[in-house]
Amino acid sequence: MATAIRATAIIAIAIVTATGAINTALAQTPFQTAQEFIESGQITEARRALESELKLRPDNLEARYNLAILLQDIGHREESQRLYETNISMGRHLPSIINLASLFQQQGQLDKAARLLESATKQFKFEATPWYLLARLAEKRGEQTEAIRLFRKGLKADPLNGFAHLHYADYQSRHGMKDFGLKNGARAVKLLSQCAPCWHTYGDILHRAKNNEESVSAYQRSLAINPDNKTRQQLVIVLRALGQNERADQIQHGLDGHLKNSTDK
Repeated sequence: MATAIRATAIIAIAIVTATGAINTALAQTPFQTAQEFIESGQITEARRALESELKLRPDNLEARYNLAILLQDIGHREESQRLYETNISMGRHLPSIINLASLFQQQGQLDKAARLLESATKQFKFEATPWYLLARLAEKRGEQTEAIRLFRKGLKADPLNGFAHLHYADYQSRHGMKDFGLKNGARAVKLLSQCAPCWHTYGDILHRAKNNEESVSAYQRSLAINPDNKTRQQLVIVLRALGQNERADQIQHGLDGHLKNSTDK
């Protein structure tokens, strides 16, 4: 998938932030303080606050999960893995299962990742995520019939999971299946209308299906949410395919200027 997935091949990793505004007039827990540090980019301070939170409340799964992500992002994978495993041993925590499976995949332990995700399908029967991640693993192994079965199991588990539709649509598109993933892609962006990478991926699906005018619209929707140079570059390619070279040249000129400014800094 072109840009829909950040950092790992298995799933986007998102730090869980506290819900609602924090009233700074009240005494804060270390967990609340950590959220503020995360939001302001003070990673070292956030890590220390999360460690303090876990000393006070070792049963705080979200604090341990956030700490695992921070450690993973700065390269401490063994410690991150240990924290995910602790969370899983303490209770039902799907994000920890997903991220641990991601770590196993990065280490080439595909069988271990698959077993973990299979256990998640039994624990979380109405969640699509473990199913479509298993499908992506099956695709990596070249097991295309199994991949299709697993994608469909995910959609059955949760028909309203936009990412399940998007992953299957991308698979259908890349493998030239019936309708090239257009139906599932359209369903995905309807469910995930504010997701810029999702619109980018839908644009890719439309482009592969040679629906270039609709592809332009999808890339523009993505750019309206998040002005991204990779999406602009894809837009240039599609505009040229449509013969709109003047418009493509204007966008390319802006991209070249941005690249030059970045290099000069």
